[in-house]
Amino acid sequence: MIDATLPSNVGIVLNIRMQLPVSLLIGLRYSQSRKGNAFISFITLFSVAGIFLGVMALTIVSSVMNGFEGELKKRILGVIPHLVVTTPADSPQDWQQRLMAGSAVLQINPFLQAEALVQSPRQLTAVLLQGVTTDALPAFMQQALLVGDWQDFASQRYGVVLGRGLAEQLEVSVGDPVRFMLPQAGSYTPMGWVPRQRLFTVAGILETGSDVDKLIAVTSLDDLTRLLSAAGKDQQWRVTLKEPFAAPTLGGQLAAESGLKVQDWRQSHGKLFAAVAMEKAMMWLMLLLIVAVAAFNIVSALVMMVTDKQAEIAILKTLGMTDRQLFTVFAVQGISNGLAGAVSGAVAGVLLCWQLNPILHMLGLSVAPGVELPIDIQLEQILLILLSALALTLMAVWYPAKRAVAINPADILRDE
Repeated sequence: MIDATLPSNVGIVLNIRMQLPVSLLIGLRYSQSRKGNAFISFITLFSVAGIFLGVMALTIVSSVMNGFEGELKKRILGVIPHLVVTTPADSPQDWQQRLMAGSAVLQINPFLQAEALVQSPRQLTAVLLQGVTTDALPAFMQQALLVGDWQDFASQRYGVVLGRGLAEQLEVSVGDPVRFMLPQAGSYTPMGWVPRQRLFTVAGILETGSDVDKLIAVTSLDDLTRLLSAAGKDQQWRVTLKEPFAAPTLGGQLAAESGLKVQDWRQSHGKLFAAVAMEKAMMWLMLLLIVAVAAFNIVSALVMMVTDKQAEIAILKTLGMTDRQLFTVFAVQGISNGLAGAVSGAVAGVLLCWQLNPILHMLGLSVAPGVELPIDIQLEQILLILLSALALTLMAVWYPAKRAVAINPADILRDE
């Protein structure tokens, strides 16, 4: 006697399949079938592969661009103030309590910044001179000191820390004297307008790994205050944020509520980050077009599928399948192909991002000796890529599915 009972796992699968809507069941069966027209199968495979490659490329490029933007944000905005608030000397400082009450602000410290000329025995150039207190330096600036010590700098009068690029341009090192000239703090003499000037001693070299190294000089807040004769005048405050890109919004709110003069980092480096954002958007658009071309290849495959299955479509409509159910059959087939390509492409992209630098090293490729590509994989961006690919696939399946719905069973079955 033959045992007609099925294994338990097979029975569970059959039970689940029997509970699926008939349109979904037929659509999945069509998408998994490899029999029939070989050319249709090839076009389908080609479109899935195109979506896979497009999503994978978009994932990798987006993660690398995120990494570059993050490095720029850390290296430039780790030194440049996020917000500079200017207040009258005798004004109340209640705005500080309001800012610190929120979670967006890390610290608020006295600060002074001035444009100056710096002269060495061999060179003369323009710089941005910052007056800071060493006990409240941003974390990145503390770590970026290449030569010297912040404690020694704090105890030294009229000491200055120069960016590495600036020090190389001036051809100076630690211990060398440099002369700073501040036009805004000058005075009239019989010889005309003479800028205020002072000899400083180089106390350290700062390296951020960006163009900021060529224009930044840091000195003590007290020394710069004396040099500018700024005591008793308007006070500047440096506001450091957890997210520097929130500075425009937060600065606008503070200026509107308190009437204070507020400047953010966009005044000095806004164009650079705007260019990076534009480049990210253009790369996203170009790679998304690859996904779009691959998604619309599904149109060709489904149109040929509808033509090949006309008799079956006519029989299904004769048996009572509604237009909505028939539309779902071909929509499920197209979306399942797009979903397979998009999910596999996203997984492959994340895995390649995870091992991108070792792979480049193995192939002998590198951006620069000892420099690795920065990678920043953002989950919400991966989800956005997946949703974009699925949205394009959904747009692609609309026409073939509507064409299937429009088939007249009487015309198809007349000669059968």
